[in-house]
Amino acid sequence: MIALCWIVLAYLIGAVPSGYIIGKAFYGIDLRTRGSGNIGATNAYRELGMNAAAAVFICDFLKGVLAVWIGGSTPLLALACATAAIVGNDWSVFLHFKSGKGVACGVGAFTFICPWATLSAFVVWLLVFLMTRIVSLASIVAAPVVVLVIYLAHMPMEYVIFSALAAAIIIGKHHSNIRRLLAGEEKKITRDK
Repeated sequence: MIALCWIVLAYLIGAVPSGYIIGKAFYGIDLRTRGSGNIGATNAYRELGMNAAAAVFICDFLKGVLAVWIGGSTPLLALACATAAIVGNDWSVFLHFKSGKGVACGVGAFTFICPWATLSAFVVWLLVFLMTRIVSLASIVAAPVVVLVIYLAHMPMEYVIFSALAAAIIIGKHHSNIRRLLAGEEKKITRDK
């Protein structure tokens, strides 16, 4: 019962809509009505600038770290809290179950669990981004890298399963981006931006 309480709390932490709050409080803008309609760091960058994007990313990252930290009494509970935070970030109860795509929150959660996995994923993300200038593609490609590194590091199978679930959630939330990528219509982050 106590474990369930921690998982619910992790969901609520993840559900705090950082991008929405930052956009409304500091810029008077509801990111849901601008650009892609997403409240994550990428749309914040396009619509509000670098400072806003950095703030959104850091807040979402810290949500993942905090969620895992509160569930850190056992590896299984930590993983359950990591997943709950990502689910909260992606389907926030505070925004009618619509919000971000879970990338920054997932990075924070799995950095706490396995820093080497997220570092490896970041290197892949950066390489794909530099080659394509497309954030969504970089995120989609990088997400499974966490699973692969955790598996190759011979961490317990629970870590592999939960990281695979988290990667599936993150990729699944990019379904509209995948459609645009296949159609050649996905927006790039240009150098002059």
